[in-house]
Amino acid sequence: MAGNAEDKLAAKPRVIQHLFDKRFNAATGQIDDPVVKNDALVKAIEAVAKDELSTKNPANFLKDFLRSDRRNDLWPQTLKDARITARQKYRDKRVFAFAPYSEEQTEPFPDICVLPVDPVVHIVESVSLPSAARALGRSDEAWLIQVCVHQRIVQTQFGLYSEHSKEAIDLFHLQNSVKMTPEIDAIFLLTLKKKGKVLVTLEAKRNEPILMDQIRAQVSLMAKKCRDTKALSEIEWVVPLAAKSQQHAGSRVIGLFEMGAVSVKEGAEAYDQDREHLLKLDIRSSVAYKFSPAVSGI
Repeated sequence: MAGNAEDKLAAKPRVIQHLFDKRFNAATGQIDDPVVKNDALVKAIEAVAKDELSTKNPANFLKDFLRSDRRNDLWPQTLKDARITARQKYRDKRVFAFAPYSEEQTEPFPDICVLPVDPVVHIVESVSLPSAARALGRSDEAWLIQVCVHQRIVQTQFGLYSEHSKEAIDLFHLQNSVKMTPEIDAIFLLTLKKKGKVLVTLEAKRNEPILMDQIRAQVSLMAKKCRDTKALSEIEWVVPLAAKSQQHAGSRVIGLFEMGAVSVKEGAEAYDQDREHLLKLDIRSSVAYKFSPAVSGI
């Protein structure tokens, strides 16, 4: 029988260690078959954690672990010593893949979307959001996305603070909660003077780390959609954004992180070759958006 949330979290490192031990070749120092699929994960859970973990939804095994602020502390020490982390996988019944640290990496799962000590702070009016809505705001990602869209946070970013601000012509919100694998929280269409039509993806989190590999997978998937869909053939670039609701200087803010544009050609090729994790994402702009009056749930 599956345990409570803390029991589940504490049990996952045992499963990860079990899978690693079965795949690590001590003679070569290499991991044989680093990709873990659903069936292998289920067997590992049954072997070492059947009393704490359910086997009904293996696809969310690593995602739920990575949401915890204890993810780096709980990661097995033997994997830390070997400088091995893991990446989520999204296709063909794959759950995650063991992978080496990058050269500059010092912990298994770094969160690079962190506001600087003295960030740009933009005050957003929220009187246009009804007072009832401000009071009833929920502490979840759906509300965070809704506030970003309603208060035109993304439009403000590209109008004032983006490296594309001088080129921006217009920006239109297309969809929320796009049910793909991985899911995308919101998509916008940006028109620039030189780059033309650009797709903008938004990943939103509240008090949780932004998972860069998830954003890479989103970018590569949307690049493939643009390449393969006639109605999207004009789009040649994808710009990823991440929004994180957090505490800053005694107030709740939305930290918005804009990353460099990825060409549709590069992103689609990464998808085809299953090399999404190699897409380079660097933060070009980070802004703290603070609401006046305050908005509940942010």
